[in-house]
Amino acid sequence: MWHFIAFISFLSINTSYAASPLWSWEKELSLEKEQTYQALIQVGDVQKELIFRWTLYKNYGLVIHLRYDKFNHQFVLYADYQRNAYKISLGKDTQAHKENPHLLIYFKDFVIKDEKAYFKLYIEGQGASVVNESISPSKKKSKDEDSVTDSNEGGS
Repeated sequence: MWHFIAFISFLSINTSYAASPLWSWEKELSLEKEQTYQALIQVGDVQKELIFRWTLYKNYGLVIHLRYDKFNHQFVLYADYQRNAYKISLGKDTQAHKENPHLLIYFKDFVIKDEKAYFKLYIEGQGASVVNESISPSKKKSKDEDSVTDSNEGGS
């Protein structure tokens, strides 16, 4: 009986490890409208550019524009389960498609007051890494700076 219990516990522990995804990279990200996230992703010997931004939040849906490896994608993400993620293959489409690394973009939340969308990005699998990344300056901040400059110039 003891051997049976040990075997079942061993099997359940190994199964739980096998079911969990292997994240080789992850990042939390917040973007304002039209603010762009840009990353250079190393896949094998090749570097590929990823650019994405959101343009509209309506009826709890966030419209995303993504460009990866010179291909454009447009999709809508929602904060609820099963419609909150987008998965894109980072490698070549081959017979072993499941073995290729993938980028997963999860839409976590949208704060209406701040007009900010919150994301979690993951690279699943091996063979891809983020070499360089940047976020464009907020357009909201530049508008605020312009209005401060205009009011200072008007007062002289």
